[in-house]
Amino acid sequence: MKRLTGFTPIAALPESTVASAKQRLLVTIDWLQDEGAASETNLNLLIAIAQSILWSEESYTKFLQCGFDAAIELFDISSQNWDFEQAMVSRHNPRNWDEYKRLEQARAVKA
Repeated sequence: MKRLTGFTPIAALPESTVASAKQRLLVTIDWLQDEGAASETNLNLLIAIAQSILWSEESYTKFLQCGFDAAIELFDISSQNWDFEQAMVSRHNPRNWDEYKRLEQARAVKA
């Protein structure tokens, strides 16, 4: 399947990978519940992201980019009174997250 589409569908991943991905998703949902952010919209976005993996790598990338755009906007608004250097190095800044850096690198390679 990877040769045809360029990505490996979740069903073709080794069981340990599927289990860890499922566990991380459950932890994320629990975290959203604990933070009071498990709204229907947020949970529907998680469903769409999870399902996008089954559609195509391009769909998954679009969903990731959408989520990062929202996270960056929220961070920028909530940290507007922070010292600039503090905001740039904060672990809460989505621009510092490994997945965001990988996405940006992949986009730079495609451009």
